[in-house]
Amino acid sequence: MFVLNLLVALGFTGAAEPREEEAIAILDGKPITLAEAEESVAFQNYRLRGNIYYLLKREIEQIVNRKLLNAEAARRRLTKDELLRKEVDEKVPPLDEKEVDNYLAERPADSGKGLQRRVRVRTYLSQKARSQRKLDFFASLREKSDFKLLLEPPQRPRTKIDVKNEPWRGNSEAPLTLVHFASFTDNLCSHSVKMIQRIIGEHPNRIKWVHRNFFRINDEKALTAARLAEAAYEQGKFWDFHDMMFDFEGQFELDDTAQVIGKLRLNQEHYEAGKEDRFLLKVKEDILAAKRAGVTTVPVIFVNGLYFSPTFPYEELSALVNYELDRFAPSPNPAKKTSSSVTEVTN
Repeated sequence: MFVLNLLVALGFTGAAEPREEEAIAILDGKPITLAEAEESVAFQNYRLRGNIYYLLKREIEQIVNRKLLNAEAARRRLTKDELLRKEVDEKVPPLDEKEVDNYLAERPADSGKGLQRRVRVRTYLSQKARSQRKLDFFASLREKSDFKLLLEPPQRPRTKIDVKNEPWRGNSEAPLTLVHFASFTDNLCSHSVKMIQRIIGEHPNRIKWVHRNFFRINDEKALTAARLAEAAYEQGKFWDFHDMMFDFEGQFELDDTAQVIGKLRLNQEHYEAGKEDRFLLKVKEDILAAKRAGVTTVPVIFVNGLYFSPTFPYEELSALVNYELDRFAPSPNPAKKTSSSVTEVTN
């Protein structure tokens, strides 16, 4: 019953799905619409819809495979087992021992030793080849049939992320806002910073870059760095701090704290006075905002609200940014003021 209710709610059972402008709740006589409820959790909703889509798609393919296998076996006057033996087992080429050698050479740390290890790898590669041949056989049956998948995947949504009073750099009225959820002590985040710097270099004055924190709250180094960032924010030195921290490329240690404070000439007393209350509170607000947006690990970039993982190739980020910029005028007003100071944020 839970699954059925969930499918109905997500529009996968033929039930009419509420339109964005439709009310899904009423408070004091005033409606709360689906669009209002979804705007901050859109990506979480998308991820859930995506999981259900792939679950149903896989089940549909299994149903189709069974029906096509039965039909093909009947046409050829074979049992299903006989057909699979002819089209799968007999068409899997014998395993070349060089494949085993290559596999073992590429994975020297695999468990097992000597002959036992080799037998295990040979069995694994043989089963993998059979599974692939079976997939190919079923794919060929679907191609020859009149099969059409009508189930459509969910569309990638735009997630509303609050950037008011958050550190930003670039053009305050740029057509594209890029929100980077990152940890100052993570090497992958250092890599994503370089991606962002590169994309901004390719589109000067057309991108507003916003930083927000995300990390495991029990990560002492990341928490210390995030608190320092809040101190730098209040002292108008956030982006100097940001760039210095990511120059560590994930190698920041707690012993480096004094060095960072000294190089940036941050007020030590100001930092100590705020790190246990207001700085910590602000960091927790960032983490909660990230979780609401569907962020589970860093780095994550939202491009005008569209989720992007920097683990994907740079070319995919570039294509997404170009797509978004093409939706707007060729260029913003170049006379608009740009900034790297958090004190100028007004939106």
